Amino acid sequence: MAKSIYTKILNDYLNYSKYEFSEIDIKLVEKDKAQWMTDKLFRRKFRKTKIYENTYNDILGKIRLSVDKNLPVHFTIIFGGYKHFWNFSYPTVDWAELFNLKFMSEFVAPILAIHKPGVVLDYASEDVIITKMNNYPKQSLDKYANSFQILIDYYSERMPKNFQINYVRTGDKYDSELLFRKIDEKLDDRRKDWSKLTSKQKEINLKRSNRSFMFKGEVDYSDLNESGKNKLIEKSKQIENLFYEIEDELIDGYYYEGTHIPIALSWGLSDENFDHWLTLGSVSGSSVDFWIGRGILEIRDDKLVPRVVSHSQYEKIKNNLITVEIDLPLKGNFKYLEISKEQLEFKK
Repeated sequence: MAKSIYTKILNDYLNYSKYEFSEIDIKLVEKDKAQWMTDKLFRRKFRKTKIYENTYNDILGKIRLSVDKNLPVHFTIIFGGYKHFWNFSYPTVDWAELFNLKFMSEFVAPILAIHKPGVVLDYASEDVIITKMNNYPKQSLDKYANSFQILIDYYSERMPKNFQINYVRTGDKYDSELLFRKIDEKLDDRRKDWSKLTSKQKEINLKRSNRSFMFKGEVDYSDLNESGKNKLIEKSKQIENLFYEIEDELIDGYYYEGTHIPIALSWGLSDENFDHWLTLGSVSGSSVDFWIGRGILEIRDDKLVPRVVSHSQYEKIKNNLITVEIDLPLKGNFKYLEISKEQLEFKK
């Protein structure tokens, strides 16, 4: 009985919700369609930072260009392209990715309703660097990409015809071997620069890398001592920084030129987001990246609240979750869903 009830609840939730125009919306569209579309992209439910003037003006310009040329509004979500190894779902997608797809369809719903060419949404996977940087097995990255594409195909069947969702492996857009050569050529100089940092600066830089490196992955480093592991993590961070610099040269402005609007997730909250790219959550109530976290469902006042929880958050709540069987035409990690019937609150 529970299986059929929760399956129906999820099916209803996943169905596309068309944007409903208010009288104020209609007046604002008549006044300036492009500005109305832009304003809708900064709704508080979705963004995780304040509105920066340069970000707003950049997006407004791209929306105007899309409207004037009758082109789709084109978003690129830049993300890791893997499932974190802490997660039982590794190496394939789980409810976190599906909940993010739903969240993004709600995000672009006003544009789909008013702009006939609609929206193109690229999930831009940077998995080209993940094996070299964080030691993930190449095979696990292929499995993740394949599972995400299957999920996109399933979810797209529920969407309007003017909403195109793509899975893009950014390494296919340039010579990845050239990328690796350039990184190797500059790595020694980057190590020298690294040695000049203070201990505090190193600690700040390594915060994310400490959690991301897979010691038993493509190569088995699990027997290394603490010093050896620390050197690998430092190298991982150096490679990451070089990757961002070099890929930007090779990918020829794909993320942000023309009508392309880049979207950041948790990275956008860091000091590294110099250009203040539009920063969204994975879902409304979570800032944890969907490829890092685990998707669960919270039931709050008879409403469904999708959550993406981190490793530490999951450890705190796992004993209070119930697991229900779900009957959707998806395999793998979608046969069961963990549910919290208590309101979840995590201290920052």
